[in-house]
Amino acid sequence: MTVPFSLKPYGNKPHHTGLAVPVFSLRTKNSSGIGQFSDLKILADFAHQAGMDLIQLLPINDTTTFMDWRDSYPYRAISVFALHPIYINLHDFWEDLTDRQQSDLLKEEKELNLLEQIDYERVLDLKWNYIKLLYDKKAKKIQASDAYLKFINKNSLWLEPYACFCVLRNQEKSADFSKWVDKTYSEKVYAKLKANESTDVELELQFFMQYFLHQQLKAAIDYCHQLGVAVKGDIAIGIAHDSVDAWTNPELFNLNMQAGAPPDVFAVNGQNWGFPTYNWERMAEDNYSWWKRRMQAMSEYFDAYRLDHILGFFRIWEIPQESVRGLLGQFSPALALSAEEIERSYGIPLRQWGVERFTKPFIKDWVIDDIFGRDYRDQIIQKYLKYTGFGNYAFDQAYDNQRKIEAAHIDEWIRLGLYQLHENVIFVQDHKNPELFHPRISVQNTISFQEFGAEYQERIKRLYNDYFYGRNYNFWKDRAYEKLPVIKDSTEMLACGEDLGMVPDNVPDVMYRLQILRLIVERMPNDDHFMNPLEYAPYLSVVTTSSHDTSNLRAWWTEDAETTQRYYNEIMGWQGPAPSVASAEIIEQIVKRHLNTNAMIVALPIQDWLGMSEDLRAANPVAEQINIPANPFHYWRYRLHIDLEELVENREFTDFLYQIISNSKRSN
Repeated sequence: MTVPFSLKPYGNKPHHTGLAVPVFSLRTKNSSGIGQFSDLKILADFAHQAGMDLIQLLPINDTTTFMDWRDSYPYRAISVFALHPIYINLHDFWEDLTDRQQSDLLKEEKELNLLEQIDYERVLDLKWNYIKLLYDKKAKKIQASDAYLKFINKNSLWLEPYACFCVLRNQEKSADFSKWVDKTYSEKVYAKLKANESTDVELELQFFMQYFLHQQLKAAIDYCHQLGVAVKGDIAIGIAHDSVDAWTNPELFNLNMQAGAPPDVFAVNGQNWGFPTYNWERMAEDNYSWWKRRMQAMSEYFDAYRLDHILGFFRIWEIPQESVRGLLGQFSPALALSAEEIERSYGIPLRQWGVERFTKPFIKDWVIDDIFGRDYRDQIIQKYLKYTGFGNYAFDQAYDNQRKIEAAHIDEWIRLGLYQLHENVIFVQDHKNPELFHPRISVQNTISFQEFGAEYQERIKRLYNDYFYGRNYNFWKDRAYEKLPVIKDSTEMLACGEDLGMVPDNVPDVMYRLQILRLIVERMPNDDHFMNPLEYAPYLSVVTTSSHDTSNLRAWWTEDAETTQRYYNEIMGWQGPAPSVASAEIIEQIVKRHLNTNAMIVALPIQDWLGMSEDLRAANPVAEQINIPANPFHYWRYRLHIDLEELVENREFTDFLYQIISNSKRSN
């Protein structure tokens, strides 16, 4: 029976403590080389014994696009409704397997579980191979059950197109539906596949898999609730370009654009996630029904959610389809600048000097020398450029955008230099109206900017600061108020936002008024502080030591000796030279300060909880980082180095955690 569960601000228990870990990172004695939904029960046992009442996860939706390890990226979902097949636990069907199948499964699992990291492709193949065997044996009986029929009927709106997408993707060996015969989904596609005996079986296999994934996840969540442990999910900001949602409702997305993020400490060239951006105007026409259905589906499992990149609901960093890196993006929506305003308000002679001087790559001999070196100038000109007169060059047609350069067989250092040449502009033209302009992000770092005299550099800087730090703030705030209340109010889940990065000043106010919890990472201040002052963390916030995009505390301690020394003396208040390695005692003191903040939730990565034990911490903290944000094709394969059963059985450690939490502001 499902236990009623609620997680609300200012409740009977105002402060909550949790751990953050992806499902795929869990390791148990019955694992198949990866974490699985049923492992959440053992994780909940550990959390409960340690005095915690929340588990925070990464996205768990199906991401099968490339059908290889690149699909390990959990934020590129092919369906915002379907669960990932890789998380199914085959041991739930143990009695349905023959002795030989059981023996083969145990042998394969033993090899996979000995690996330090996930072998994504091998694990997924294993899961599908056994599910197909089980389908052949169990399908008819399961399909006749009331529970199965209820699940299919309730979810048919997304389940039927999802199953069709999977069948056609497998047939075509590509998820790029623009190359399929059926370029847009309709009920006729489903009827056609149902009418064919072989494809009908493939459709039913997808239903079968999703049904059991739902059953296993729901059972795990119910178990968490019985222990008083809430579960917090993660709602990714984007979807895969080649996804069921885009195939089914292409009008809801700008498929010719890519979402990403402007430059930050993680990625100096910006981030290009490759997701289409949302057509918010079209979504508003039916009061964001796609979003409401998405949130309602996730509320079947989660008590709270992390709204990934909440800034995207104010404005998104939108990058042209032909760009590889993020520097040629622009905020969308945004109040772009007209030529008249640029000239009149800022004294920049845009049309007098020629619009192309500002919007096309600025390439001269000395620019080429600066990027590639004088010895390579002739080679670069002859192969990649063409002379346009007056000492200027333009790209040859074969290399006139970054996607063409990406596809070319050239040395990496040349590729990166050509990308930089493409980005050597002052303004980017508006994606909807080329008569309007946006300053290129980090324009002062371009060689084109350096070529201007001091007076014009100051004018460009003034325009840049006005545009990025004030001009759009109220406009973006109004856009957020159009969307966020509708999305938030569609369920009873507690809303938490990931508001890191280039944050406009009014974002915290909007989140406060809507009661959406902020994310506070001590080492990532949004102002001029050396560190985020934890003593001022607002109640409506989630405080953490690290995230899946950062190193953990132990690895961070070794990254910059000067920062570590200052932190050791000023923040921790300890005297003398900082140790070169963060001992368990150091991590403990950092964790205690976080636990004593006023934040409603303190949710620390499991790596940092384990960092407080010299016996349980991993040997190499650097290997515990889950993601490298600058790499769009990072292999997400981190696994715990210890079985969850061992953590549950280690009462000395769980008692230690329980005491620390009980003696903090998190105490009941």
